[in-house]
Amino acid sequence: MAKILKTEKTYISYMLLLSSTSCCLLCTAITENLLTSISEKIPRTEIYTLVGHPAQLPCDISPAFPSDEVSLVLWYNNKSPSPVYSLDARQGSLSYSRHWRSDELASRAYFNIKDVPAHLTLDPVTEGDEGVFTCRVDFHKARTRYWEVGVNLVVLPNKPVIRDETGQPQQSLIGPYNEGDILTLTCEVLGGKPQPNVTWWRESVLLDNFIEVKTSSTVKNILKIPFLQRHDLMAAFICEASNTDLILPFSTSVTVDLNFRPLEVHLVAEGLHLSAGKRAEIECYTAGSRPPARISWWKGNVRLLTAKSVVSVNGNITTSILTFAPSLEDNGIYLSCAAENRLVPGSDMEDGIKLEIHYAPQVFLRLGSKLRHSHIQEGNDVYFECNIRANPSASFIGWTFEGQEIYTNTESGIIVSNQTLVLQKVQLSSRGHYTCTATNMEGRRESNSIFLRVQYAPVCVPQQTFVYRAALNDPVQVTCELRSDPTDIIFSWLFNNSYNNHEVVTFVSKGTVSTATYTPKSKYEFGTLLCAGSNSVGEQQNPCSFSIIPAGVPEPVRNCSFVNQTDNEIGLECIEGYDGGLKQQFYVEVEESLNNKLILNISSSRPLFSIQNLPPGSSFNFKIYSFNMQGKSDPVVYKGYTFEPFGDHSDQEKNWAVPINALLTALVSILVVLIVIAVCAVFILKLRLITRGKYYA
Repeated sequence: MAKILKTEKTYISYMLLLSSTSCCLLCTAITENLLTSISEKIPRTEIYTLVGHPAQLPCDISPAFPSDEVSLVLWYNNKSPSPVYSLDARQGSLSYSRHWRSDELASRAYFNIKDVPAHLTLDPVTEGDEGVFTCRVDFHKARTRYWEVGVNLVVLPNKPVIRDETGQPQQSLIGPYNEGDILTLTCEVLGGKPQPNVTWWRESVLLDNFIEVKTSSTVKNILKIPFLQRHDLMAAFICEASNTDLILPFSTSVTVDLNFRPLEVHLVAEGLHLSAGKRAEIECYTAGSRPPARISWWKGNVRLLTAKSVVSVNGNITTSILTFAPSLEDNGIYLSCAAENRLVPGSDMEDGIKLEIHYAPQVFLRLGSKLRHSHIQEGNDVYFECNIRANPSASFIGWTFEGQEIYTNTESGIIVSNQTLVLQKVQLSSRGHYTCTATNMEGRRESNSIFLRVQYAPVCVPQQTFVYRAALNDPVQVTCELRSDPTDIIFSWLFNNSYNNHEVVTFVSKGTVSTATYTPKSKYEFGTLLCAGSNSVGEQQNPCSFSIIPAGVPEPVRNCSFVNQTDNEIGLECIEGYDGGLKQQFYVEVEESLNNKLILNISSSRPLFSIQNLPPGSSFNFKIYSFNMQGKSDPVVYKGYTFEPFGDHSDQEKNWAVPINALLTALVSILVVLIVIAVCAVFILKLRLITRGKYYA
């Protein structure tokens, strides 16, 4: 306890000594400062720093000669007569010196003696640190050294604000402006000490450092670009404000977005070939517009809406493809494509071509202008005119009659002269349909068809019945059909044979058809009936001749076929032959093929038979006859058969049912036995487990 008290007394004595020494040093320092300031100028260093940032205040503590050492370093400022920091090396070497700080600096200050020059570090600097700091260095041998450091505080300006011509603040991307517009930007900076310098930059190039407006608190720099160009797209304009080199300048930047007008528009017409009615694709492209230009298509004053546009990856080129099928009327019309950036007024451009449409010939045939269709008779001269409209011109002109090509034949009175056809002294064979054809590289076209009506006297229609069979005292009706133009025909009938020749008066006529009723009453009244007619052109030159012969047996049936065949029924259909001049009947005989046994005999007024109740699975011979009062025709024989009954298949299924059921029964039995064995095994296993449990218990 005594030792502790002795120690405390010693420490108190030491502190009192140090305090008295400091006071003496202070008085001495003040006196020396006054004397020194009178006798010599103290070196001074100015530093600039920011509030909140660290600052290094230099002081040269290097001895003037190697044998000397620092004994005491004192730091003062102009705000207090007492030191604010001290380094005391009087009791030992500089490495083991004592550091002391005032309450004002507290933990913010540290004197670094390792660097050259040594420096007092203030971290962070406060507003109260602004002023003059003095460093006093005492050596063991050399005289005391002084060093002044001026601490100047910098107040940073606010971040620059960029405003457009309307005064609205802008940042990041601005616009879009149109190519050629005036760009006016104002950079406004508030505060800062010293007052900041405000400059405009484009990337790293200085554009403007002239300050138009300067007040005590605000600095403004106005940038004006009189004509925005394409290279200004996405250009970054930077406003910087700086009043110190300690930190990077404050900056705000804007990037200019621009709209461009199209630079070109081009309709691709090289090798363009358009054909009427054929779908064609025409390409038009434009470049240089931003955003991509819109392309519109025009045919004359009519806008076309069948185009599709594609924009390139970089957006610089727009390609539009028009798909349309031109018509004949489009020939010579101006086709254009127009490109426009709707955001840039007056930016529209166009390119176009005059359409040349190729088309197949349009052909129109007409009768000579002086001819009348209704008054052309045999022996007249006739000519046709073929009118053609084509692009390119027709390379070949042809003529057809009833679909057959015709050429010049002077012996037949046919003369072909380019677009004119002349028929001299037309005959009935000239009557028909005429066309002309024209061909060019687009195709071949045929004109309208003109029917040449050549009026002629009646002639006999070739395809009709000319032989009739009749029984005695049995009237027969003979039909005569004529062909003529005009069709108003007056008929006459005449009977003729080697015994008799007289006019037939019993007949009826309607238009071009007349039917006479004739009754042979003896074997001498069979012969020929002659039919003739006349119209306004003249009388028939060659009458129609019909032979009346005695009735005979009918002709056999033909083209028989089987229908509706089943296991016991067969249908039979035939086409009847000529009845021999009398009413005929039909019958069929059915025989078994194996023994030619007749099993059925069926008659019918028509050659249609439904033969039923036939034995199944059998073959038959069918003999078909036709007969009338004169007798029967030769038979027509066909072979046929009935199907097997369906019952045989069911019997086979029954035969197969037995082994399948037996196999299924066996499988079920085996499954039941396996289940019983499994149940027994489980029961025995449980019983053993129960017994073993009782044993251990």
